[in-house]
Amino acid sequence: MDDWFKQFQQDLETAVYTTLDQTEQFLDSLAEQTLDAVSPILDAADEMADEMAEQVMENMAPPLSQALDELETQIDPWVGSMVSWCEQTMAPIHQTLTPWLQNHPKCAGCSYYHGEIYGGEMLVCALHPTGPEYDECPDWDSVWPKPDGD
Repeated sequence: MDDWFKQFQQDLETAVYTTLDQTEQFLDSLAEQTLDAVSPILDAADEMADEMAEQVMENMAPPLSQALDELETQIDPWVGSMVSWCEQTMAPIHQTLTPWLQNHPKCAGCSYYHGEIYGGEMLVCALHPTGPEYDECPDWDSVWPKPDGD
């Protein structure tokens, strides 16, 4: 009886392995057939998505560009006023620091200070083109705003 049972086990094992091999081959074949059937559909869907994206961009670009132009038109005056405000706010600091940096400490904080070079020559200010001759400039005028009440 042992021989019969061993034979049954071997036959069953062979049947299971054969079934597994056939199932694996069937699933591989099914996967290939599915891939062959689905690939053209996926390729077509990808192409359609590209076309739709292009159409969206073509339709969105002009209104978006117009909206950005309108926004720029609205923002430009504000930016210009901010730049002007920054220049006005920084002018006293500039008029105070620049003379020190350009070796004209007597002119620090003077509203007349110019400090630009023309033709290789520094124009310190209109009143004293080469700088004041004395230790204290008689024409010095503070660039800093005077406090209220003075």
